[in-house]
Parts: sequence; C-alpha cells; structure tokens
Amino acid sequence: MKTKHLYLLLFLLFAFDSFAQDLQPVDSTKWLCTYDYNFLLDSTNNNSRRNDQMYLQIGSHLSKFTCANYYLTDSSLYLMQSKKLDSYTIIAEVRKSQKGVRNSTIAMYRIYKNHPGRGMMSFTAFDDKYYKVEQKMAMKWKLDTQNDTVILGYTCQRACISYAGRDWVAWYSPQIPLADGPYKFNGLPGLILKISDTKNLHCFTLNAIQKVTYNQPILVQTRSFEEITAEDYVKAKRNDLMRLYGDFQNGTLKSNSEEGKAQAMQRIMTKNNFIEKF
Repeated sequence: MKTKHLYLLLFLLFAFDSFAQDLQPVDSTKWLCTYDYNFLLDSTNNNSRRNDQMYLQIGSHLSKFTCANYYLTDSSLYLMQSKKLDSYTIIAEVRKSQKGVRNSTIAMYRIYKNHPGRGMMSFTAFDDKYYKVEQKMAMKWKLDTQNDTVILGYTCQRACISYAGRDWVAWYSPQIPLADGPYKFNGLPGLILKISDTKNLHCFTLNAIQKVTYNQPILVQTRSFEEITAEDYVKAKRNDLMRLYGDFQNGTLKSNSEEGKAQAMQRIMTKNNFIEKF
C-alpha cells in the first residue's frame, strides 16, 4: 500500500510540475463572471440533475470559460510556480484550493474566445489524450426585442439560436456591453446572463459579475494537443467512456465486489448527455 501511494505521489509531482510550466499568461481579467451550470448527467433520467460552478474571465483581448476545478487549479499552479515553491508544497496548496469543489467530467474543459486569433475560439479538454478544437466564433442569432425579463437587476432581451444539435434561448443585457457568455456562446449586443436549450437539459445562469481591479492573469496551456473537430471530440468522449466500461466488463479494471463493479459500470453509462449533439 505504501508503494502504491508513493507511485501516486510521484505521478502527481510530475504532472503538477509539468502542467504548471505549461501555463502562460496571455491577458488580464477585467471582468469575472460566475455561472451556475444546471444539467442532466443522464438525458434519460430526470433525477440525474447536477449543478456545477463555472467561471468566465473576460480580458481586453480574449476570454476564458472553465469549470471551478480548473479555474482554481490553473490559478493556484501558476501562483505557486511564480513563487518558485517546491512541488510538494504546490500539490498541498492546489488540493487545499479544491477542497469541497467537484465538477462533472462533462463540464471539465477550457474554452478561449478570440484565441488563438481574432474571431477564433479554442476548446481544450483531457480525456485519454489532450484534445483541442479550434473553430470560428461567428454565431447566427435571431433577436427578439419584443420579449424582456430582469435577471440580477439587469434588463435582458431574448435571442434564439440553433447550435450543435440543440435549440437554445438566451437572455442578454445591453446594460452590460460585453459580447460574451458561457460556454462557446458569444456575439450578442450584451453579456448573456442566462441560456438554456429548449428541453432544459443544459442551462447556464449568471450568479455574479465582478469588475476585477487586481492582477488576475488569464492563463492558457502551451502544451501540445491533438487537434480534432468538435464532432470528433464528442465521438472520442463517447469512445473513452465505452472503453472504460469495457475495461470493467472484461476484468481489466477491478472492483472490491460484483455490486461495486455493477455500480461503476452504471455510473459510466449515465454520463451520456454531452452539451453538443452530432
């Protein structure tokens, strides 16, 4: 058991040290938006609803949208690395920052808008490999100025879009002149405060917006990625889950009991409601 823990510690030391060196600041956060991401983990089970906290950092030139886990990890790793602390201390500080924070694997990604260039966005995630999807930011919205509502005290107008296999309804506020929003959504004449698909399987709602007056860098990874299309990423995500399911089924992965094995396999099968459908 001690040997197993030693190998795990050595792996974490290597992973954190190399990952921290991959992080580079490319902009400074001017606005920090916190969103609640409410979604069904299993599209066939209404009892599988989850809530994750997500962050949108908006800078002068680009923005970054990611889950709370990655937001805290990136910030902590970069800060610890800049202080030239040893890897053991870095691991302890990162684990401390993540205490009580849990994100579903469906929500663990980083999205950069206007990066690597103006009008482009990149999506990065790690499954069995480090993947990157680069695509144009342009979105074809249908504005509905006849409907409005109030969210967090801001007057919002309605807009609709069909995107990545789903129909979406967004509420944006011209009172916040930031053409950005959660996930990949952008391009409206005001910040998106709420957006959900018409079946309410995925919904992002703004919880807070803060004007940042201190130095908070927007960090990107400089490591190598396998570049694929958005459609191929969803396929890769499904294939990775099916591989994991197969590993339990054929005994490559072990569990303490048959009941534990069945529960693990069931949990894998419930992770089927990816935000993009192809």
